[in-house]
Amino acid sequence: MHKTQLPASTAYQRLPIRVLNSVLRGLNRIGIAKIDLSAEAMMVEAQKQTGLSDFGDGNFRKPLSLLVQSLEKDADLNPCGRFIQRMSNIRILKHRLWVQELLKKHPEILDRKITRPIVIVGLARSGTTRLHRLLASDPQFAHLKAWESVNPAPFPESYEAKSKGTADPRIANIEQALKAILYVSPQIAAVHPLGALEVEEEIGLLQHAFSSQLFEIQAKIPDFAEWLMSNDQTYAYEYMVVLMKIIGWFRDEPEDKQWVLKTPQHMQDLDALLNVFPDAQLICSHRDPIKAVGSACSMTWNTIVRDCDTIDPFWVGQEWANKTKRMLEKTMKVRDELAAKENQYDVLYADINKDWQKEIQGIYDFLGLELNDEAIRCMEAWRAENAQYKHGKHKYSLADFGLDENEVDKDLMFYRDAYKIPYENRK
Repeated sequence: MHKTQLPASTAYQRLPIRVLNSVLRGLNRIGIAKIDLSAEAMMVEAQKQTGLSDFGDGNFRKPLSLLVQSLEKDADLNPCGRFIQRMSNIRILKHRLWVQELLKKHPEILDRKITRPIVIVGLARSGTTRLHRLLASDPQFAHLKAWESVNPAPFPESYEAKSKGTADPRIANIEQALKAILYVSPQIAAVHPLGALEVEEEIGLLQHAFSSQLFEIQAKIPDFAEWLMSNDQTYAYEYMVVLMKIIGWFRDEPEDKQWVLKTPQHMQDLDALLNVFPDAQLICSHRDPIKAVGSACSMTWNTIVRDCDTIDPFWVGQEWANKTKRMLEKTMKVRDELAAKENQYDVLYADINKDWQKEIQGIYDFLGLELNDEAIRCMEAWRAENAQYKHGKHKYSLADFGLDENEVDKDLMFYRDAYKIPYENRK
């Protein structure tokens, strides 16, 4: 029988947060300070804050409704968690309103082209962030910054800042938000590097269609997660493309600048990705699945403990072990059936660790591009500034999540065998 060495989720919460949660629970019992997570209430608040009313097409309403239902049914959010969920969802809704207003004024934005994006596809914790940020260091590629991923639509104040050549207010907004996140959840820094100006993945854009794995790592929402896994998410990817076009337009970026993208969500939605980008060039990263599962569980655990006082690490383990297997099965099937062979390239996490420049050269050869001296200098500079474990080592154990290494290995052997993935830390 496995025993977890992890402390209770409340042990991760700073004392002022635990006190605030306790006070708010007491007030909630007598009907005071209740936080309304209903879709209608959040939409009304977003309209009130922006003075706008048009959210665009209604395709987001179903996933938003399912998300809210799952949050109320299973998440057991503490009061601070409910507040954070409400603020996050209102932020997304405000951006949808701003997007519609912008597109009415500048419908030509939708005529922009995004062709042959480079898309890194791999499990969470399989080295995709490092690979993404290395490639994004090459100035010939377009990529997202964290502040754009979270706030893709320009604020009303952003236009004046641009005309004056001053910093976009969205940057300061994210810097303040990250300070709050790192105060409340300091352990997150070792799990995923954070920073307003960091290269970031597009999962935040998918979130604006309310169809994102981000919700799953922040709350226990199995019903919503199952819907997300089982249903076609092409709409979310279509909306992601709209947001990418807005970002490129606001930057005055040339349309022919090739984007480099990545998010682990592509592992369960590769069919949707290929629906919107049939010419995508896929770089598929592979890591020892034992390590990938354990790290994904730890990532989720370290995030979810902020908002829930009762989360069970064994539930996290079962959820992400099962999800990992299903994502791998789907990705392999979609790659075989839908993706052109000439648009796929495989790279091992172990090989990147051994000789990153050799592996990057292989990727550039696949892309038909020159790995020039400037690109190498930029990548070296990024590596110098972002040494592994810069923010502390991400420590985790499968046993802490009720999982057995041999059983996980057996369940995912089909994946290891398919790509000849070596074991880590085994003689």
